[in-house]
Amino acid sequence: MSIITSNGPLVLMYHGVPREARTQALDARAFEQHISFLKRNCTFIRPEQYASARGSLRSPAVLLTFDDGFRNQAEVAAPILRRYDVPAVFFVSSRHCTPGRYLWFSYLKMFSAFFAGKGVTLDGKFVSLQGTDRKAGIQELTSRLLSLKPHPHAMYAAIDAQLPPVESFASQAALADECAGMTEEQVRELGQDPLFTVGGHTVDHPYLTRCDATEAERQISDNKTWIESVTGRICDLFAYPLADFDHNTVEQCRRGRFKQAFGVRRKRISYPQFATRRVGIYSTSLAVLGAKLLCRHYLPTHWVSRLIRA
Repeated sequence: MSIITSNGPLVLMYHGVPREARTQALDARAFEQHISFLKRNCTFIRPEQYASARGSLRSPAVLLTFDDGFRNQAEVAAPILRRYDVPAVFFVSSRHCTPGRYLWFSYLKMFSAFFAGKGVTLDGKFVSLQGTDRKAGIQELTSRLLSLKPHPHAMYAAIDAQLPPVESFASQAALADECAGMTEEQVRELGQDPLFTVGGHTVDHPYLTRCDATEAERQISDNKTWIESVTGRICDLFAYPLADFDHNTVEQCRRGRFKQAFGVRRKRISYPQFATRRVGIYSTSLAVLGAKLLCRHYLPTHWVSRLIRA
């Protein structure tokens, strides 16, 4: 398959790359197939080349990014990238870099996949997870946790105090492969590797627009300070968790001396470099990956399927 376009750089967004796919489609084997495919069809660029690469390359210029800072990115994805000599940016949330701590959505992913109880009680209300109630119950639990204030501290406090510990229903193998964050040593190693860049992604991976202004600024600045202290390098790239940002968030990033920030959807703001759009990759399919390269934006799965069959 040959893909030729004169459009500007395309930023691809990956998340976890576990050795074994338990709760997601993409695993180590599928990821290496993606990298091999991209290597044949794209020109990989570094973040500092983003502006100058626009319109200057015959094949698509691709900036590869990874969100969240899962340990599997350092242990599984990074060795594959080194083997193919592919640069990448790793946006790291610092909370789960402490052993035994997990990001809230990682907890809920494991809970949804492995918790076998009939239900749980949150703030005195029972949430049923039996049979046909399970999907709605997971959605209710997620919604109620996210509604707790102040965000995100009240949510994490409720998970710790009222819900079963993740170690009680998920295996150590699953937690290590899919949920654990990078160690400080792994963050340092990535940050000092000339092939890679470590960017900011907040401390706790909250919805920044649900945080009050002081908390949002702390989430951004404390994470940046931690990354710089660990890597010994300037952290000047940022990715908004959950692609959630507004004008206030942009101003906080500007004050924090970031040079560029990444989201998903296009937004009209005064500083377009703080709303750099990315395309998320969640399927193992090379056809879907190729379609996203060709169309250069997010496509619902059923649209991609139609495009491939056409």
